[in-house]
Amino acid sequence: MSDTGLPWRVISRAAQVPASTVLGLLQEPSRTASLAIRADEAARLLRLDRHRFDYLRRVAADPHQMRVLLWSLAVKGCTIAQLAEFSGIARCDLRHLLAAEDVYCTKLQQLRTEAACEAWGIDPDLVLDPDRVEQGRRAEHRHAG
Repeated sequence: MSDTGLPWRVISRAAQVPASTVLGLLQEPSRTASLAIRADEAARLLRLDRHRFDYLRRVAADPHQMRVLLWSLAVKGCTIAQLAEFSGIARCDLRHLLAAEDVYCTKLQQLRTEAACEAWGIDPDLVLDPDRVEQGRRAEHRHAG
């Protein structure tokens, strides 16, 4: 992981592995001895390599999704400087993106922004798919009633 220079939450998102799994791997050896990793999660982590990150640096992200994630962070109090640091997007591009202009962003920048959301207590999956929130409410209502 240290070879990438990326925060551990970005590694987690890139591998589609729970953040707790990656964090557990980074703990002291005495604490990781009892860590159980599912085989599919381990396989996804092992498949992360330089080529995968190169791909993520080239493929385009959806500007609307980026805008939603960035605004979620801004509402929580992130400054433009913090948004630029977290996402890897230049400040001038951030301003255009937040002003509803389409700016080219990469999937790696999206993963970095999603990871920042997690760190700030925002669930990026719910932000990007609000229908999941409504489905969850319906399920809670059915179980409560």
